[in-house]
Amino acid sequence: MSSIVAGRFESLASAEDAARTLFARGFSVWDVSIMSVRQEGASNTAADKPADNVMLAACVNNGLGAAAVDVLREAGASRMERTQGHWECGQWTDFNPARRGEPVHDGEGEFWPRPLASEAVAEESTGNEDPGSELEHFVNQKRVEHD
Repeated sequence: MSSIVAGRFESLASAEDAARTLFARGFSVWDVSIMSVRQEGASNTAADKPADNVMLAACVNNGLGAAAVDVLREAGASRMERTQGHWECGQWTDFNPARRGEPVHDGEGEFWPRPLASEAVAEESTGNEDPGSELEHFVNQKRVEHD
């Protein structure tokens, strides 16, 4: 069984943007799957809104579960969840849209909530730094504290 983080998107383009961000954060193409799923209770009549929804699922056996939560949240995913499932060749093979995993809570994630910008410039400055160096110092300090 694999650990999986998943979230739903309103469009394929939004899910693909989130996938590109995951790839930039260390995920491989074998760790991310995008699939179309039918919303519960949706009908097929033309008068209804489109009944299909897009789900992005990420296999997080690589220890990047918190990073996946952050990326999906920032990309606007809804109904985010953590679950266990069979993951083979880049696909969640036993996916069942009727089965829900454990919901991801608001405070979960690697760097959530994000620090305020005012905190980032609160470091003492000598006035000789390049623009943004206070921010870089703050981010580096937070990374050390996080690790």
